[in-house]
Amino acid sequence: MNHRRVRANASHCDSASAALRAPERRALTSGNVYGHVARLATPTAIEMALYSATGLLHAYWMGQVGPLALAAVSMGTALRTVLISPMMGLSAGGMAVVAHEIGRSNRNAADHACAQVIVLILLLVLPLMAVGQLMGSIFLRWMGASGQVLSSGIAYLRVLLWGLFFMECMPTLNGVIRGSGRPEFTLRITIISRVAFFALEPVLALGWGPVPPMGVIGVAWAEMLASVVGVAGQAVMLLSGRGCLALHLADLRPDWPMMRRILRIAIPNSAQRFSPNLANALFMRLVAGLGDAVLAGYSIFAQVQIFVQGPVQGLQSAAATMVGQNLGARHPTRAAKSAWFAAYLGGGLSLLLYGVTNLFGSQLLPLVNSDPAAVAAAREVLRYALAFGLFNGIWLVLGNALAGAGDAVAPTGVSIVSLWAVQLPACWLLAHPLGLGSMGVWLGMILGHIASAAGMAVRFRRGHWETSHV
Repeated sequence: MNHRRVRANASHCDSASAALRAPERRALTSGNVYGHVARLATPTAIEMALYSATGLLHAYWMGQVGPLALAAVSMGTALRTVLISPMMGLSAGGMAVVAHEIGRSNRNAADHACAQVIVLILLLVLPLMAVGQLMGSIFLRWMGASGQVLSSGIAYLRVLLWGLFFMECMPTLNGVIRGSGRPEFTLRITIISRVAFFALEPVLALGWGPVPPMGVIGVAWAEMLASVVGVAGQAVMLLSGRGCLALHLADLRPDWPMMRRILRIAIPNSAQRFSPNLANALFMRLVAGLGDAVLAGYSIFAQVQIFVQGPVQGLQSAAATMVGQNLGARHPTRAAKSAWFAAYLGGGLSLLLYGVTNLFGSQLLPLVNSDPAAVAAAREVLRYALAFGLFNGIWLVLGNALAGAGDAVAPTGVSIVSLWAVQLPACWLLAHPLGLGSMGVWLGMILGHIASAAGMAVRFRRGHWETSHV
């Protein structure tokens, strides 16, 4: 295979440097499991906190642009998320292969897998861009967007699609780098990218100095340019070979056997991501049917949810890395122990953070949107979020742990059943035939999260993932 050949530029892989790297590769397969989970989760949690901070500030700036600007951006973001679902599994597939190869002390194969992930991003990006540009307005109408929300959402989406390679390359490669056991590198990259976004968004959206106000289009440009900065940081890190992974230009030639290894995990994982993404688009339509105030309130809640899930995403990444590397080293007991610890901790943190946001919601939410009706709707969602916070953390972490083991099919099945057989029907039934309105939608969300957590826990406890081949 291509990744076994001797590279002309392999001076960094001589025996002396390999000896220096060996203890670092083996670190996660021995020692204290709880300490490793905390060490891996902390940089990613901080990284997600940065995204959360920019998300909350972003919501504030959108409130300055106009009362429906955040709703338009949320609609555009939801559609973009559906469109890029085929690419979302690449992060999990690349992370799993890299983690297993690092666990086997095979650095060259891990480097090669990283390069092939980039090739796959390039192959997928162009058709997805074309579909979004041609069909975006039709899809947004299907989601229930109209008037100003529709026109602003289309304008926002079209700018993002032109920079889709950078928008998707950054999170995908960050996931792959975390699989090598070095999340501190992705934290540095995210800091650079988020600082760029912090600086650009108000300037481009509101117009400061000689820059004219661009509204939601300015927000889209700020997001795209911040991603360009992040990808540039990734390129510098990978080409220098300073971290656990290095990018060799010779590895960018398509290697179909390696791609198949990545896609064997990525395709089911993409289906798993597509299911909630599509469900969220339909969910947004259901929410939009309850009025602009409820839609704006749910859009505020979505930004709060990003903040709450920051620590949980750190634990998701830690669980996937620990499970992948320990299975690669043939330590399934350690893998299971780390996953359960991360899941329980994720559930507890999620519940705690939803409690904190409820406690201070009356002070914080009006900063995002001054419309009393939208704030009231957001507070209503937050109260119900207390009921599903625990289950949300557990199912997210265990789903990632299964993907890290190479078992991407089971989480997909659980996700599809819980969303399409439980959550969406319950939301519609409770909201309309039973006449509960928005309360019925939030109750349906609770039932969906309970079903997801129960399904993931049952699948993980059965232990079939321990024999997965990556």
